[in-house]
Amino acid sequence: MRYAFCAMKRSEIIPTRSLPDLPHKSEPLSNVSIDLLLGGSVLEDSRAEAIDLSGRKLEGLKLRSSVLERISFAQCEIRSLQLRDVRLVKCDLSNSVLLGFEARRVEFLECRLTGMKAFECKWQDVLVEHCDARYAQFNSGALRACEFQSTQLQDTDFRAADLKGAVFTRAMLNRADFSGAKLRKADFRGADIEGIVVRAEDVAGAIVTPAQAMELSRLLGLVIK
Repeated sequence: MRYAFCAMKRSEIIPTRSLPDLPHKSEPLSNVSIDLLLGGSVLEDSRAEAIDLSGRKLEGLKLRSSVLERISFAQCEIRSLQLRDVRLVKCDLSNSVLLGFEARRVEFLECRLTGMKAFECKWQDVLVEHCDARYAQFNSGALRACEFQSTQLQDTDFRAADLKGAVFTRAMLNRADFSGAKLRKADFRGADIEGIVVRAEDVAGAIVTPAQAMELSRLLGLVIK
């Protein structure tokens, strides 16, 4: 069986993620705005801080060109979540169920994403940095040109996910499951991949270091002499 992953130098990494278009000045959410937000209305050019929405069931949540800081969505169920040009700072989405999760040019900074369920999500140009995303579930999702930096992703479920162009920098991927994932041009050179679950056909086009290539060879059952 022929290998399709390639080993490259760290200096050859070329970022491909587009940055969010955030407003220079945003208006803080009023109680009326929060009610509109929870009712499914699209809010733009807004800023929200220190709001506890944990445990709620929401039909829809739509934000554009906005910043959320210290907002808790822990254990929330949101049926339709749409974020465009949004930054989330120190937010809690742990054990949330996020259906129809569409994110474009979004940044998660120092957020808690432990056990977050984002099945069949559609992410483009998303940054996940300094986050705890252990046990998160992205199976069957599309996470294209996304970056995971200094983030805990142990035991995360990426089964059947499209990770084309994703970059993992100082990411802990131990025991993460990539079975059936599309990994073409996905860059693992900055990640700890010890114990990941992957099949030979899954690594086609993935970018790894020579040491990681040896690790993958061992996982795939090859004996190198």
